[in-house]
Amino acid sequence: MRKIIPNRKWSIPFITLVLLSGTILGTILGVLVSRTLPEGVVKQFFLTSKPIGWDPFTFNLQAITLTTGFTLDISVASIIGIVVAWYFLRYFK
Repeated sequence: MRKIIPNRKWSIPFITLVLLSGTILGTILGVLVSRTLPEGVVKQFFLTSKPIGWDPFTFNLQAITLTTGFTLDISVASIIGIVVAWYFLRYFK
């Protein structure tokens, strides 16, 4: 008799956590690889990143001052980390 494994649905916070950890691990891997590579095009390829987000800005309401900002640096290594994390997420489904 064959066992039926129930279809497991991942929650949105879990998927976000897995993709964020893949981004962090990919960035760490990119930095380690770039430290071992000599100067050149390949090293620049791993180190080049594109910042996404907004610069800090301040709301001054006299009683309260609120400063907010958000920046995310996306590099090739972090994209590779996202793809690997997504693959593992799909593989362990």
